[in-house]
Amino acid sequence: MKGHENKKLKDIRWIWFFFFCLMFTPNIFAQQSVERRDSLKLDYETVNVDKYNGSVFTINGDAIRNLPVSHLSNTLGGLIPGFYSRQGAGGVANEASNYWIRGRRTEGEGVLTLVDGQERAFGTLSPHEIESITVLKDAAATALYGMRGANGVILVNTRQGNIGKPQVEFTAELINQEPLRLLKPLGSADYARYYNEALANDGKDFIYSQSDINMYRNGSDPEKYPDVHWLDDYYKKYTWMQRYNLNISGGNKLTRYFVNAGFLTQSGMYNTDSDNDYSYNTNNRIDRYNVRSNIEFDVTPTTLVSLDLYGWYESQNRPGGDTYAAYWTALITPPNVFPAYYADNGNYVDDGGNKIVGENGKIVAGNKDYANAWALINRAGFSSFKNVYGSYRAQIKQDLSMLLPGLKARALISMDSRSQVAVDRTRTYAYYELTTDPNVLKKTGTDGVIGSDQTNKNSPRSNNIELQLSWANTFDKHELSASAFYNQYESTNDVSIPARFQSVNGWANYLFDKRYGLDFLLSYAGCYKFEKGNRFGLFPTVAAGWTISNESFFEGIKNIVPYLKLKGSWGKLGNHRGVDAFYYESRMVSPSGVYNFGNSMGAVAGYTQDVIANPNLTWEKSELLNVALETRLLNNQLTLGGEYFKDKRTDIYTSNGRVSSLYGFDLTVYENLGKVNTQGYELYGNWNSSFGDFKYAVGGTFSYSASEIIDLGQVDQPYPWMSNVGYPIGSKTGLIADGFFNSYDDIVMAPVHTYSQLQPGDIRYKDLNGDGLVDNNDIARIGYADCPQIFYGITLGVSYKGLGVSVLLQGAERTDITLSSIVATPFFGNFNMYEHQQNRWTPENKNAEFPRLSTIYDNSNNVRNSSLWIRDASYLRLKTMEVYYEFPRSLLKKSFIKGAKIFATGYDLYSWDNVKIIDPEYDGGAGSMPITRNVSLGCSIKF
Repeated sequence: MKGHENKKLKDIRWIWFFFFCLMFTPNIFAQQSVERRDSLKLDYETVNVDKYNGSVFTINGDAIRNLPVSHLSNTLGGLIPGFYSRQGAGGVANEASNYWIRGRRTEGEGVLTLVDGQERAFGTLSPHEIESITVLKDAAATALYGMRGANGVILVNTRQGNIGKPQVEFTAELINQEPLRLLKPLGSADYARYYNEALANDGKDFIYSQSDINMYRNGSDPEKYPDVHWLDDYYKKYTWMQRYNLNISGGNKLTRYFVNAGFLTQSGMYNTDSDNDYSYNTNNRIDRYNVRSNIEFDVTPTTLVSLDLYGWYESQNRPGGDTYAAYWTALITPPNVFPAYYADNGNYVDDGGNKIVGENGKIVAGNKDYANAWALINRAGFSSFKNVYGSYRAQIKQDLSMLLPGLKARALISMDSRSQVAVDRTRTYAYYELTTDPNVLKKTGTDGVIGSDQTNKNSPRSNNIELQLSWANTFDKHELSASAFYNQYESTNDVSIPARFQSVNGWANYLFDKRYGLDFLLSYAGCYKFEKGNRFGLFPTVAAGWTISNESFFEGIKNIVPYLKLKGSWGKLGNHRGVDAFYYESRMVSPSGVYNFGNSMGAVAGYTQDVIANPNLTWEKSELLNVALETRLLNNQLTLGGEYFKDKRTDIYTSNGRVSSLYGFDLTVYENLGKVNTQGYELYGNWNSSFGDFKYAVGGTFSYSASEIIDLGQVDQPYPWMSNVGYPIGSKTGLIADGFFNSYDDIVMAPVHTYSQLQPGDIRYKDLNGDGLVDNNDIARIGYADCPQIFYGITLGVSYKGLGVSVLLQGAERTDITLSSIVATPFFGNFNMYEHQQNRWTPENKNAEFPRLSTIYDNSNNVRNSSLWIRDASYLRLKTMEVYYEFPRSLLKKSFIKGAKIFATGYDLYSWDNVKIIDPEYDGGAGSMPITRNVSLGCSIKF
């Protein structure tokens, strides 16, 4: 396998060598004009997005160029109407946002992302190679993507070269990352005091005496009475990330090129010991290298050839075994269970009488109930995760006007290949516990040497072929355009059956007198997931536009309203996402158990069915209506727009809860029976103006999307509040909390709570059906989904003679977060307790936020999903802010520097919200690394 990997690397090197040879090839072809070259750029993406009646929104790459984030999915929220995002975790390796276009409209989620027209992830791209990002939202914009585009499409276009002398730009950034809203564990003395209170509430004896609590508090014996601040001591309050980028672009009438190289590195969030003499790093650091080259050649005056090459290499380093285990352990481990280590005083022996010699003078502490976060970081070895990715796109565009005026052809082939290897180089270590003899430590486990174990290897790859024929011409007041193209996409890896998609697509447009436009789009697309004969579907769309401002009756006010257009579209789209592949056939598996039968009732291995064949399996269908009005006012200084959409989803692939095991099998049956309706609207506006050297801009986006479940296969419910019909996808369920029981009289007078025995301080729930019992029949819809129904952004910018400030305020409404696990429940899993949980019920504190303390949570009344744990996660966030200064050219004209800029940027700087305990976008159970506030200082120099 190693030789195979080396061969791949050599192949990549030859590709890059070939590129550089081409870039510096002498001008052997005929010269041609810039206008002729641009005229060859008529392809589907440009025509459909830029010129006609689809719902699209584009931002320039400059808007995200210097944002201090490592994943581009975090840069779009608030800038693009209809784009929703939620970042549930932090850490460079896991900070990507979940995102939706026009909200959550289906269970088969996922947005189609295309980089330069090819299906590729965009998060790891360098922001310096982005020319623009366009979001396609309605049927007219996405129809030609067949059954891949119903959830919306993101088009990422990378930068291309321009005619002119070579221009070199170098950018360097130093980024500070600070975790936001870390939970605050209690110290040992408070932990012991509250744990005693919990035991008393459970009718148990104290395990900590007042003397123990005093010893924890005064810290006089830190090994026997430890007070370890695991999170403060071993998870950094901040860390540093560096990012560097170098690009060169230029060209002539024959050849244009853009070459970009980027490097990002972060040292890790753990406090590792400085006295370790290992030859390896145990921190969770990351290094990422990006390289791109985009070149195009005018082979003849009518032929344009382009070659795009892109690759990146990423190396993630982790503490042995798991990036997050050490963080989670530091978060949940009580402060008093053991110290991080015992200082080796030379007198310790183990329980076998052997002298203990601590590595670097430190003897690992521990017990059977808890892991040691310090040891996981420093003594467990390390794991590495390496990603190598390479791609190319070769394209030829041919002007065929010599055959028919306005006729053009395009052919494209692309390939992406990725190699992922995870290697665990972990080691075992012994840990020790105090005994009654102060010099004897009980030993558990053994100290091992670092090992090498390749745990995972994956090599996903994909290829794409596209052939297109397009035509456009003008006859007096009539403009006609048409395009037809074939697309074939395939992806696979070393162990899976290839995923294949094919489509034949057509588009026609008629525009009369630049006033009335009409589009017809048709896609005949197929997907590998379905049975032969049932794999292809027809997806039609019609769109129309009326440019009102071009009417003769509009001439009188055109100086005030230079542009006004009404447009709309209707179409049928498809969505294959969420549908299990090949479930049109039954499947047998060998169960983990055995069957006992025969005279001897012996154990016999066998097989059982785990998939019920569904020969009618099909894709999800979307009927999408869109109406939009857009205008520009006051000499084009003010841009306004609004859109209304309605999405009717049918044949959603979902579990059929109405199928009973009485039919003869005990399986989850999936069928195309789901129905969801979604409607919403989007508003956007932008004002740009200036007074001399003073320039300013104000803009905003507002998006609203609400889904309504018609049917998602839920079994018929005995009570209406138990049904999901009429509620949004992802809305939360649980009991409705009605305060706390303040006395045993309250408990006696209340409906019987069936989950566990009650006492004062427990949560009281509403008996919705009035049967005198609180049970699962009282579970109702109690909150919004994680995906907000309302998402908005406000942009502000001012500049004066090179000095400027830009701000993005981004917010969300009608979204909730559920506190769970350790965030909700003190001592959950016999873990820690945190400062915010001190506001618990006691006889003296009946207006508490949390129920009484307890150490018993198995099927407890107080750990049920309920409205008590729901928090309004609406927020307004100072998402980004940049302060910059561009040096005047007059100051640089005598130097070789053509431009220079210094800047300071911030990301996730401050939030106004009601959650307070954790970030409103963060995982409610706090099981992932926290989101960070990123602040950078950088400079950019052009030569």
